[in-house]
Amino acid sequence: MQIRRIRVGIDVGGTFTKAVAIEMVTGQIIGKVTVPTTHSSSNGVSTGIVEALKRLTQRYSIQNSEIELISHSTTQAVNALLEGDTANVGIIGMGVGLEKSNVIKRTNIKGVKLAPNKFLYTCYRFIDTSKYLEDKEIDQAINELKKEGAEVIVVSEAYSVDDPSNERFVMDRSDIPATAGHELTGVYGLEIRTLTAAINGGILPKTTSTAKFVESAVRNEKITAPVLIMKGDGGVTDMSTFRSKPIVTVLSGPAASVAGALLHLRVIDGVFIEVGGTSTNVCAIKDGKPEVRYVTIMQHPTCIRSLDVRVAGVAGGSLVRWSGRKITDVGPRSAHIAGLPYSCFASPEELEDGQIITFKPKEGDSIDYIAIESAGGKRFAITNTCAANALGLVPEGDYAKANQTSAKLALSILANRLGITMEQAATMILDISAKKVLDIVEHVIKEYKLKKERVVLIGGGGGASVLVPYIGFKQQLQYKIAEHAEVISSIGVAAAMIHEEAE
Repeated sequence: MQIRRIRVGIDVGGTFTKAVAIEMVTGQIIGKVTVPTTHSSSNGVSTGIVEALKRLTQRYSIQNSEIELISHSTTQAVNALLEGDTANVGIIGMGVGLEKSNVIKRTNIKGVKLAPNKFLYTCYRFIDTSKYLEDKEIDQAINELKKEGAEVIVVSEAYSVDDPSNERFVMDRSDIPATAGHELTGVYGLEIRTLTAAINGGILPKTTSTAKFVESAVRNEKITAPVLIMKGDGGVTDMSTFRSKPIVTVLSGPAASVAGALLHLRVIDGVFIEVGGTSTNVCAIKDGKPEVRYVTIMQHPTCIRSLDVRVAGVAGGSLVRWSGRKITDVGPRSAHIAGLPYSCFASPEELEDGQIITFKPKEGDSIDYIAIESAGGKRFAITNTCAANALGLVPEGDYAKANQTSAKLALSILANRLGITMEQAATMILDISAKKVLDIVEHVIKEYKLKKERVVLIGGGGGASVLVPYIGFKQQLQYKIAEHAEVISSIGVAAAMIHEEAE
C-alpha cells in the first residue's frame, strides 16, 4: 500500500487552535480538530499546538512516517505587542564619528508605545566605527546595557544593508539574545530599520522559548517531519527564522486564512472577512491577489512586508455591553477571554429562570459587560453567535449552528430587561457588530479602488455565517462562505509554498 503524504496545518487563534491534515497527492482533508487556545498555560499557546497535533494523529490514525510537513501560524508575536509583554532592549548604534549626532538621533529609539500605559523599554550606547572595533569596547557597551536592564541587544549601523560585518561582529560578542537591522530587511532608512529591530528584539525571548518547546514536543512524539511557521506575507519559513526574526510572523494567522480561501475560491476583486471568536480580520483581494504592504505596528511603521490585514475587535464570541437601559456595544472582550460558555450552546433547561448580571471579563475592564446567571449560579455569555442563531440566520450543518431554542430564550431574557422584543435585541447586537466590520470593508473597497458591483465578500473563520451574510445583505453585496470555513486558516498554513523573499 502506498504511504500517504500528509501535511499538517495548525492555526493559533485568539479563541481556538485548529489543526487539519491534508493528503497532498489528492488534496483531500483527512481530518480536523479544534482545541481552546492555551493562553494561561505555563508554556503559552505552544501547549495548544502540541495538544491539537496529538488529537489529530490519534483520532484519524495518522502514522508519524506519513507526515511530511508540519506548519503553523501564530498570534504570539502580535499578542505580545498588543499586551505590552516584551523584553527590555539595549540598542547599540554605530556609525563614523563625523555622523555621530545624526546616527544617535536615528538609532536612539525611546518610548515605543505598544498599548495603553505599556511601552517597549530601551537603553542606548553609541560605538564609533571609523576606527577598528575592539572587543573590549563592545563588551563594555553590552555590559553597561545589561546593568540598565537590557535582556536583548539590538545592533544598528548606518549603511549596514551594504556591509553588515560590523553588526554581525557585535552580535557575536553578545552573551544574551541579539538581533540587527540587516537580518530583517534590505531597505535603507536607519531609523525605521532600528525601530523594526527593536520591536523584533522585544519579542525575541518569548518566541525563542515557544520555538524550542514546539520543536522538542514534536520530536518527543517521534515525528521527524520539518516544523515550519507561517509568515505575514503568505509564505512559510523554518523555526530558526522564527527564533531570530519573530516579527515576520506578525499577522501570520490572517495570511494563512487568505491563502486557504484563495485555494478554493477564484475571486478577482473581493474582500476576505475572517470571523473568529475574538476578532475579525479584513483583507482586500485585487486582480486575484491579496494586497501586500509594509506593516504598521501600534502606529509604528516597520520594514516588514505582510498582507494588508485590518482587524476589528468584534467577532462570533464577542460579549454584549449595556447601560442598564439599552445595548451600548459589542466587544472587544469575548466569551473565551471571560471563560464563559455561549448561551446558545447551553440546554434550554440551564437558562430557565436566568437573570441578567453585569461583570468584568478581566481585571481593569469596565463592569458593563453582561451575562446570564442561572438559578444554580452558572454564567452564560450572550454573543453575536447567539443573536444570529436566535434570528435563524445560521444554516443547518454550519460550524456556528447552535440550539435555536436556547438562543431565543437567552435573547428574550435580555429583551425583557430592556422592554423590547427578542428580535429587536438580536438585531441591535448584530447591527453594532456589523458596522464595525463594515466600516473597514468600505474603507478597503475605496482605498484599493475596487468596483463595488464586482466585489464579493468571502467569509472565513468559525463565525463566518454569523456576520458575513448579514453584512452582505445590509450592503447588497455578493458573498460566499469558504469551504471548510472554520479551519480555512489551517488549510492555508498546510498548503502554503515555502519561500523567502529578498528585497
